[in-house]
Amino acid sequence: MPYSVQIRFYTDTSRVLYINSIIDSYEGIGIVRTIDRSKGYVTVYSTDGMYKEALNVIEALKKEGIPIHNLTVVETEELEVI
Repeated sequence: MPYSVQIRFYTDTSRVLYINSIIDSYEGIGIVRTIDRSKGYVTVYSTDGMYKEALNVIEALKKEGIPIHNLTVVETEELEVI
């Protein structure tokens, strides 16, 4: 059974739009949602087959100097409707 993966992290609020545009440019790896704009709390919703690619992109962003903190990966058997 496929499952949903949430990649959660904090970033500077000024970087949320940039991260969103980068993730969107990699079609199919995930959907970015801002959970708490004032705190820069972001979740990337992905699938079991694509979340590792999303993590690779996030890691590349970190290497580029984008602040990404408290990254956690949450797997769930329930597919969330976004």
